[in-house]
Parts: sequence; structure tokens; C-alpha cells
Amino acid sequence: MDVIFRMRHLFLASALLGVLAGPVMAQPSALDAPVQSLQLPRQLPPCGLEAVLLRVAKETGVRIGMERTSECEGHQAFAFPQAYTGLDLTNAEVLDGVAVKEVLGRIAALVPDYDWAIMEGVAVFRPSEAWKDTKDPLTARVPAMRFSEAPAGRIVGTILNLPGSQGPRQIMSIDFPGGTVLEALNSLVRSQPAMWYVSTDGQRLHLGVMTVPTGSGFSLIAPVQGLFSRRIPSS
Repeated sequence: MDVIFRMRHLFLASALLGVLAGPVMAQPSALDAPVQSLQLPRQLPPCGLEAVLLRVAKETGVRIGMERTSECEGHQAFAFPQAYTGLDLTNAEVLDGVAVKEVLGRIAALVPDYDWAIMEGVAVFRPSEAWKDTKDPLTARVPAMRFSEAPAGRIVGTILNLPGSQGPRQIMSIDFPGGTVLEALNSLVRSQPAMWYVSTDGQRLHLGVMTVPTGSGFSLIAPVQGLFSRRIPSS
């Protein structure tokens, strides 16, 4: 079962995580591993959520996904450039021995307009309203697919309904039974340590994927209409 953490109920949700998550959290997870000397800013700059999440992903290897639907400083966010926004670590809280999922909970408390969920081992941060929006691009349906050590452009092109996409040549794998764009992106980063990032203006979807800890990544743009117009073969 996926567990969504409401910001105003952060600590209660954290306490109940083991009960609500059931078998998903029963096995050892990178989310349960303790961090070592991780500096966490006490406040985030505008559009700083990307930067702090990427920092956690690179230092811990935890799979993370993030969606942004608002503008950053008057313009649409274009994936990972915003993730390199400088973080003010003056008087930062130094966390040592704290579980990664607790660190993520503390980050979530800094952005009250976001909710987050652990979805089969992937920590996903989305605007609170996006979780309920049935027209959000991440709700579009994606067919089942299986790729083993294939070019990332081919895999992501299939997820985003971009036939013939050449895209990046980075090698990745995925074994996805079918579902939503959100679930497909989570499946992709579960196959290798990575973070996905999506921003949208309602017309175009910008997707960035970055592997960790190497920091290598790529981005693609897809029309939102194309995500919803795809026909899924009946089983």
C-alpha cells in the first residue's frame, strides 16, 4: 500500500508508517538506512525542493521522484537546472544516524503545499492538489513494457508516447506491467538508483532523469495531449 504523508500530520504519519505500509516496508530498505553527517537546510529557497531532494538522492542512493506544477521565479522549471540551485547551509542541521525516510519527512515539513508518498520503495513528492487531479499528466495510462539494457531514449520515449524517439543513449532497464506515467517512472528508477523530475505547464511535460551518485542524466519534452490520446491495447 502506498503511504501519503500529509504535512500537517507529518509526525503522526511517520509514527504509523510501519503499520500502514504493510509488506512494502517489511523488508530492509534504503529508506530505513541511517544518514551520515547530512546537512539539511532549515529553510528552502524558492524552487529549492529540487536541490535538497537531489542532494539526498546522491548521498543515500534512495530512489526519488518529484513533480512541479508551479513556476519557478516567473518561468516554468526545466527539470534539473533548478536542482542545482545553491542551498544555504548556514546553521544547517547536521543529521547523523537518522533514517532516510525521517530526513525526507523533515524536508516535506519545509514545503507545506506538497505531500509525499513512498510508492514501492520510491519517495515521491508532488503538489498536494496533483495527487487528486485526474487530469494531471502523470495519471495518463502507459502500456506494459520490458526492456533490458536498452537506450534510455527508447524506454522513456515509450513511457511518454514519443514513437521513434532517439533521445539519450544511456543504458537502462525496466520491467513494467502497465499503469500510469507516475508508476512507469517509479518502475524505471527502481531498476537503477536514480531520481526523476517532472514539470508541466499544462501543454508540455518536461522530464528529467538523473542517475546517482554519478550525476549523469538526460531530459525529454513531450506534449501532454499525446499522453492522453494514446490507445492502450486490451489484454
